[in-house]
Amino acid sequence: MTLTTLPILTLAITGLSVLIGLGFIRMFYVAQWLSPTDQIAADRPRIDVIVPARNEQDDIEHAIRSILAQRDVDLQITVINDHSTDQTGPILDAIAEHDSRVTVTYNDPPLLDGWFGKANAMQHAYQSTNRPYVIFADADVIHSPRCFTTAVQHMQQQQCDFLSLFPYVQLVSFWENVIVPHLMVFGLVTFLNPKLDDPDSPHAVAAGAFMLTRRDVLDAINGLSTVRNEALDDVMLARNIKAHGFKTSIALAPQLLTVRLFKNNRDAFWGFSKNILGAVSHIAFAFPAMIVPVVVYWIPIVVFLIGVYRHDGVWIACGLSAYMVQAAILVLASRLAQMRPLKSLAFPLSAIPIGCCFARAIYHHFVSDGVVWRGRVIRRSTN
Repeated sequence: MTLTTLPILTLAITGLSVLIGLGFIRMFYVAQWLSPTDQIAADRPRIDVIVPARNEQDDIEHAIRSILAQRDVDLQITVINDHSTDQTGPILDAIAEHDSRVTVTYNDPPLLDGWFGKANAMQHAYQSTNRPYVIFADADVIHSPRCFTTAVQHMQQQQCDFLSLFPYVQLVSFWENVIVPHLMVFGLVTFLNPKLDDPDSPHAVAAGAFMLTRRDVLDAINGLSTVRNEALDDVMLARNIKAHGFKTSIALAPQLLTVRLFKNNRDAFWGFSKNILGAVSHIAFAFPAMIVPVVVYWIPIVVFLIGVYRHDGVWIACGLSAYMVQAAILVLASRLAQMRPLKSLAFPLSAIPIGCCFARAIYHHFVSDGVVWRGRVIRRSTN
């Protein structure tokens, strides 16, 4: 690559960014959007709510109380305290002591070989419950009071067997705002495939924050065993359910549930290490994937700075146009995320944590045959 090709590459990056933005706009019109319903169901659906929790002391109480506040449903909550080392356990005990609808299980069973922690916890809870509807909810998600009844009614109206809701994402710290918005946009554009509703297509997607299904569906696929060591356990669960002939669906639901994915800068910086290899079809592609954010985000800035140094309006325009188009995507993302604009505008720096997360994931893939998450390395089974 010669220096004179940089403006051409920058224009190509601008074009790619425009296509991603248009894809995101198209998603707004194609995707299902779900708002709270005022309709009261004839029968209160009986729901088992399964919440895996590991070191969630900052959010677990608000999350569980938002579930207990659900209207027009008959629910029982099973929380699996997955080897937490903070105050998650005592907080859960205090809630369970005053509300019989909450059952807390501790470190039972131990993490099985070949099982990732979250899937292990969900499988254990699923096997210990018996209600016809099952909701898997993350321990840091806050639900609006009519979230569950809205989801059940929507699933019944759509005659689907599995429904996932995508939440409104709150971004606070610097690295949250730098990393999450563009990755969220790219992920939604990538995974919300036009063939999601095609029963003959393998495409299906889910957000782990909220997944609703029926017990007979889980029984038919042998519970969570098929996703026991999947980093993208939510997506793969949806795909496995669809592969068994069931209908899956996902809806964007920013009015029904909210989540703050990462609680501080350190968590946000390393937070995608667990799932990032899911973005590539083979481990070999992870190495060039590390370079992509550098090319996409940094070359336009380099072109702009060279243009300023040379007093070259063409170079300045090329670099600035790429950055402005990429920044405009943040405006689109704001419908699904609460951002701090000044922090989010530093999005080119996301190339640093993305590269580090890839490097960390690649290291653990080859050295420990697993992933690192919440302070522990979880090994895949070699059997």
